[in-house]
Amino acid sequence: MVPPQQDHDLVYNLRLSSVGPGCVTGSDVIHDLSGLDLTMKLHYLKAVYFFSSHAVEGLTVMNMKEAMFYLLNDYYITCGRIKRSESSGRPYIKCNDCGIRFVEGVCDETVDEWLETDDDSKRNLLVYHRAIGPELPFSPLVYLQVTLFKCGGISLGLSWAHILGDAFSVSNFINNWGQHMAKVNVNSSPALAPRSLTNTAKPEAPSEPLSAKQVNHVGDLWVLANNCKMETFSFNLTTKHLSNLQAKIGSVSAFDSICALLWRAIAKVREGFEPQIITVCRKDPCHDDSNVLGNNQIIRSIKASFLVGESDLNKLATLIANDQDQVCDERNKIEAAVEKDNGCTDYIISIYMPRMDD
Repeated sequence: MVPPQQDHDLVYNLRLSSVGPGCVTGSDVIHDLSGLDLTMKLHYLKAVYFFSSHAVEGLTVMNMKEAMFYLLNDYYITCGRIKRSESSGRPYIKCNDCGIRFVEGVCDETVDEWLETDDDSKRNLLVYHRAIGPELPFSPLVYLQVTLFKCGGISLGLSWAHILGDAFSVSNFINNWGQHMAKVNVNSSPALAPRSLTNTAKPEAPSEPLSAKQVNHVGDLWVLANNCKMETFSFNLTTKHLSNLQAKIGSVSAFDSICALLWRAIAKVREGFEPQIITVCRKDPCHDDSNVLGNNQIIRSIKASFLVGESDLNKLATLIANDQDQVCDERNKIEAAVEKDNGCTDYIISIYMPRMDD
């Protein structure tokens, strides 16, 4: 027998099932994807939430699934599948209640032992992920993995197709699920009605966006080809780290300080090829949280007119914090660029830094 401590067996006994809405959504329900949604088609959001044994005492996988049935009555769009228009080839979501993919796994470590590891590759074992395609009608848009640790604690790993909605949509999805599990009254119907673009005027074509980069067409396998050798590196930021960083930089927010620190670090590593422009995403204060599904975040490109790698952190953070006027919001530019080919051209968002503390 292969001992479970080998890398590929750290999380084992994986069981896959599908969970859909408790009520039938209806026939021929379609959710049209906006230009901003389609810009995000090659992006996926991943998150892992850890809970101690005390926090989940008495909670079973069946309890989680039962709460999910009720949650998905409102988030039924997440249970749909991608299809293409026969006339234009533009992707849309068919709300057919196929469900999200629910994964169960077991780990022989404790939560504390897992968190002490320095091996970033291990973290992928807690998030079951498959890119959309190549058979679009059979590809789930959401994967949710529950891993049971030997201490009684659990982790919840989420893989979310960014085409569904932004990081704030993900946060609301998880929070609402938690409220259903706690049997708290939930503000339902976050998705309201599926979006229709039939009568929506196409945006005018302003200048090309700096934040969106056109890539080679990927067809029906929605993953960006990457020929570079890359590794994942994680930053463990404690309250003390943030306090020290804030003390050095000044009055800007922690988010702006972290962005400045990462921007300068990347610039130093690239040695002469430093990025002069980054993309920062923030929550739109005018957006109604009762309609949480969608890519509604403000997308701004911030350009430095100086050498970033040699810059003062305070100067860099202040540039990020102050560059929030409406002119910098590139959403209309992105929409126009995508709609030129009726949503059939592939884009990615470059150097993407989403703000989650709003």
